[in-house]
Amino acid sequence: MANPQRKGLRERIARRLFGDLIDAAVASAVTVRVDDSSGWDQVAGGAGPMDRTWSEWRDDADDALEAWRKNFLVRRIVNLTSSYVVGNGITISSSIPEVDAFAQAFWNHRQNRMVRRLSPMCDELTRVGEVFPVLFANRVDGMSYVRFIPASRIIGVETGKGDYELELSYRQLADNVEGKEWIGLGHAKAFARSRGGKGGWHMQPLMLHFAVNRPVGGVRGEGDLVPILPWAKRYSEWLKDRVRLNRVRTRNGVLDVQIADDTEVESKRQQLRKTNPVEAGIYVHGPGEKLVMHDLQVGADDAKEDGRALRLAIATGANVGLHFLGEGESVNYATAKEMGEPTARFYSVRQGELCAFLCDLVEAAWWRRQVALGVVKERGDDDLGLVPHTTEVARADNESLAKAAVDAVGALAEMRAHGWITDEIAIRLAFQFAGEVLSEEGIRLILAEGGSGQGSGAGDGGDEDE
Repeated sequence: MANPQRKGLRERIARRLFGDLIDAAVASAVTVRVDDSSGWDQVAGGAGPMDRTWSEWRDDADDALEAWRKNFLVRRIVNLTSSYVVGNGITISSSIPEVDAFAQAFWNHRQNRMVRRLSPMCDELTRVGEVFPVLFANRVDGMSYVRFIPASRIIGVETGKGDYELELSYRQLADNVEGKEWIGLGHAKAFARSRGGKGGWHMQPLMLHFAVNRPVGGVRGEGDLVPILPWAKRYSEWLKDRVRLNRVRTRNGVLDVQIADDTEVESKRQQLRKTNPVEAGIYVHGPGEKLVMHDLQVGADDAKEDGRALRLAIATGANVGLHFLGEGESVNYATAKEMGEPTARFYSVRQGELCAFLCDLVEAAWWRRQVALGVVKERGDDDLGLVPHTTEVARADNESLAKAAVDAVGALAEMRAHGWITDEIAIRLAFQFAGEVLSEEGIRLILAEGGSGQGSGAGDGGDEDE
């Protein structure tokens, strides 16, 4: 046992010689440090001023995934969006031959096979409102390979100081305490090449962030299913209750048999135990016997309007008409056509967003390859001329536009022949009737390729006064 006097002497000596160090060590051990930086705020309050906490966002994402797996209406809504937005597929081309060759190689590479990834991407956008693709550069030819990190695993977004739209890096939830960090498009090393082993080169994997339903001032996206998840769950429970009540009514039906002769009661009871007249469907009896079937009056058939109200709420929140969910008995053709217009507009907007995302992905892969091969030292600002190609959402509109364009071109050609309009006006109006807006440069290019030297003239052979 230590001597108390000796122990007290040692403590006094230590306090006099090393008192400041002891106090600092104790303070650092018990003090809670708060990080007030602009990054990694997502768990507490979000990287953007209008973002929710990550825990709230994660709860909605988990609920959406669970509903997609088990709720048939939610699965139908997600599949509808992908069916119309992706259609028969989306491809990316470029007016620049070199860029176009790379886009096709990137799109169809066996490590990418983007055609197969389009529907899962669109499904994820519908469920959680964002996707996080990662580009891994091949050290031999600079080709980028695409992989996806689930949005529910991204717990933090670091943005530029005072600029929440400049995304620098992302933190992925991992099994260890520190997690994993990915660099973003705004990071200094996003398009930088460094020396690798054995004289080679190395590029860090680059993560991109595509989001929909993102409010102004927000960084994280919102899924389309968030407003309808509570009602989809209520409809599922309502449907279960209705089926359960009808089952209870059927199983608890009571068969009451009344016979005139009391001595035949026991024999009749034994007979009915062996042969159930309800299952047999035909029961023959004499005038001295009466059969009555009693059932529970649960009134399950009176609840159909409640179910329709729930389905209507779900369809409204999903931007679709009830006939898209298989309920066409109460909708005629004219009504369905009018109700389908807002849905087609919604799908068309989402299709445009997805195509823009894909163009950004190809553009990032192109510039990383250029840097990797030493063609350029950093990402350029040149227009790569990338153009998406996909199936139009509203084919009826396309047919109407095509007919209008045919009629318009004939009328414009006749007007041009009489000298009433110029070539530029005729081209501009023709494309306008076809549903396309053509720039002045595009009009000049068409006139140049067509060999017309009188683009601004009034008519063939006409003088300046005319």
